[in-house]
Amino acid sequence: MNMENISLRERKKAKTKLALYEASLELIVHQPFRDMKVEDICARAEVSKVTFFKCFPQKEDILIYYMCVWLTGRWLEIEKRGLRGWETAEHLFASVATEDQRRPGMMLRLIGLLAEAKMHPCMPTLSDAEISLLFPEEKRQARAVDPRMDVLMERIVEEARADGQANTELSVEQMTAMLFTIFYGAYLTAHIMQRRDIVRCYEEHLNILKK
Repeated sequence: MNMENISLRERKKAKTKLALYEASLELIVHQPFRDMKVEDICARAEVSKVTFFKCFPQKEDILIYYMCVWLTGRWLEIEKRGLRGWETAEHLFASVATEDQRRPGMMLRLIGLLAEAKMHPCMPTLSDAEISLLFPEEKRQARAVDPRMDVLMERIVEEARADGQANTELSVEQMTAMLFTIFYGAYLTAHIMQRRDIVRCYEEHLNILKK
């Protein structure tokens, strides 16, 4: 759907939400998420607090929105490059390392939030207006994306098994759970041990699942 076919109200709503989102990302790399104030986000985005809470009912929803947008972007890259199985996992892990350089500490804050919630996040649905602003060249493809980590992890394992590249001693469920452990745990391990090569740390763990 072209922006011209989206109502003015929806376009303005999407632009406001993304302005708050971008303002949050600018602030979040400079301070702990808990210390980040809604007032500061609103001031940077030039939006009222009332409008903020219409877009994000809780401040924590910004991190979930970030994860949704980030995963949607990775899905689009995976589809465009025709990646399968472990190639998809390797691309995902490399993207985490790149994002860690681009927005230091962002993934740590997200992992902390998910650990406190003790659950996979319920991903928001991106509106047509938001998709048009976030992914202007891939609107149709982005609308078809289901940006859930569990869906992506299970797909990786099933493709690896279908291609004869997975450890046959483990079930799909076990390998999917281990991929989650690697995605979050290897990243945390790299930071705790002050290892600069996050991708190498990921690769060392991923080799356990490979045939």
